[in-house]
This record gives sequence, structure tokens and C-alpha cells, in this order.
Amino acid sequence: MKRLIIVALMALIAMIGTASAYTPDVWDAAGEGPIGDLKLSPGDTVVLSYRMQSISSVEYGMVLNYTQQVSVVSGGGSESDIVITTPENVTVPEASTYTDVGAITISIAANAPAGTIYRVSIGAGPVTIESEVDSASRYVNTEIPEFPTIALPVAAILGLAFFMQRRKEE
Repeated sequence: MKRLIIVALMALIAMIGTASAYTPDVWDAAGEGPIGDLKLSPGDTVVLSYRMQSISSVEYGMVLNYTQQVSVVSGGGSESDIVITTPENVTVPEASTYTDVGAITISIAANAPAGTIYRVSIGAGPVTIESEVDSASRYVNTEIPEFPTIALPVAAILGLAFFMQRRKEE
């Protein structure tokens, strides 16, 4: 029984690193509160902050590279109409929340067609935020871990538990 408990605890500790990921959000330039609708006109530039919430102790001190991607949802624009500037990376502090104030700059070219809706994805490490730019509605989509990321470690623990119990009975 002691072995079973030790194996289960070791598996749970290993799972923490697999399933833990902070929750991201985009806040205003001063790092105060989440932004609402994000509607920009051609030639506009906006400065935003990258907010990390629910940071686990496993992530403390990690250096996460910023990533960005632009795609056109509708309209006659192109991905090159949007320019996103971020720092190269961010070091996760030893805190449950952190806001990288003023870290993100989004600019729309002056000759970009009005009314085009762009999807902008900004992330640090494996976690990204998607939002629509130049539309009346904006959403933030936090990616959740895929099913196998959670299910496989749980199945492995249950399998080990049954294996150890059966071995003990023999």
C-alpha cells in the first residue's frame, strides 16, 4: 500500500508540470484592467499589457518567448497590414499574477482597407490569446490543454494502481 501511495504521489508531481499553465489576458497600456472591444482604424496604434494570472510555482523563473500571429477573418486586408511588437521574452516572476506593462504594440497600416477583421494571437510560451482587431466584438480565447494532456497521466496512475494492487494480491 505504501508503494502505491508513493507511486501515485510521484505521478501527481510529474503531472503538475504537464498540466500547469497560467491564464493570459490583455490589459490596457497602464496594466489596469482588461481591455474591452478593440476597434482600430487604419493608421491607428495601440499599446497593451500582457497579464499572466494563476501562475504556478512550477513556472517561476521560466523564460517564455513571446509569439504573435495575424490572420484575416474577413474583408480585403492582408496579414501584413498589422504589425505587432513585443519584447523577445518574459521571465515569469515568483508571484501568482504578473502584468508585463506596455509590452505589446499593435499598429494597423494607414492604407489598410477599413472594415477588415483581423485575428491577432499573442502568447508567451505555450499559452496564447486570440482577439479580433477592427471589429465591433472582441473575444479572448484562452487555449485549454488538449484531452490527452490530462487523460493520459490520469490513466497511467490508475493503471499503475491496478497493477500494484494485483501484484500485491499474488
